[in-house]
Amino acid sequence: MNKLFLFVLCGIGVFQLSAQQDPQYTQNMFNRLATNPGFAGSTGSICATILSREQWLGFEGNPRTNLFSAQGNFKIRQQYQMGAGLTIIQDNIGPIQSLNVKAALSYHYRLGQGVLAGGLEFGIFNQSISNDWITSEGNFDGTEDASIPNDQVGSTKFDLGLGLYYYTKDLYVGLSTTHLNQPSINEKVDQTSIYTFEQARHYYVTAGYNYPITTSFGELELQPSIFAKSDGVSTQLDLNTNVLYNNLVWVGVSYRVNDAVAALTGLKFETVNVPKDLKPLSIGFAYDFNVSEFSDYNDGTIEFMLNYCYKIPNIVKLERYKSVRFL
Repeated sequence: MNKLFLFVLCGIGVFQLSAQQDPQYTQNMFNRLATNPGFAGSTGSICATILSREQWLGFEGNPRTNLFSAQGNFKIRQQYQMGAGLTIIQDNIGPIQSLNVKAALSYHYRLGQGVLAGGLEFGIFNQSISNDWITSEGNFDGTEDASIPNDQVGSTKFDLGLGLYYYTKDLYVGLSTTHLNQPSINEKVDQTSIYTFEQARHYYVTAGYNYPITTSFGELELQPSIFAKSDGVSTQLDLNTNVLYNNLVWVGVSYRVNDAVAALTGLKFETVNVPKDLKPLSIGFAYDFNVSEFSDYNDGTIEFMLNYCYKIPNIVKLERYKSVRFL
């Protein structure tokens, strides 16, 4: 329990300093809607993603994150290209539970050789802290620290985000911000303590490129990408490279600067001999190994991903007319 108490204290200290609070992911290249609403509708398909992450295995009260997202495109008056999406994020850290539910709406405008999309996301952010934890001394009655509630408490606030996303067939670049309105939770727990949580505004920069390579043993596609996250105080940078073989299986490596090295792998069912309904399915797995001093206290991080993309068929509208020459 000493580890859990230390973890809670560290977590609350982070909250008071308004450091980075958004959940961390390794397979960010497959999870772009979670941080950028402009991504909604950019794939030309109806796509759904499930992602589950357990961070710092072996550490009591470790972060656990589950995510579901779905997005697709549609047109208004056959003229305006739009996108819409939904993201649900559940994040647990010790006794602290967070739930973020947000809807995204985007507009796509052709620009040069690609498309520029602007997106808006709006929803709710809920955070609560339970009272089912004990101190390092084994005290089940809580503490006398006014900043650490001894009773269960939580609240729900409105949440807002913005994003720009430019993409071509092989390139994408994104700029976005989450928690634009910086929702704040101030709840009085009892006569002596007040639970205060300030959700910091986060900024994201993403970019990636797909580079096809023809070899004697098959088709390869090199997929380098970067993912940067900042709250204006601290910044985190991920450098990633995946290699896709014959549009079937991929392997990759990711380096989170001064934090972790990750191995990635996955499988696309598109070219596999499976029932037709399973062909749009992809599965992915990542394992993070800490390279910081924190590596002595955990057994790494695992992350699973499922993605299903249904290609929207192009329906050609038949134009008919009558002529006096053909009656």
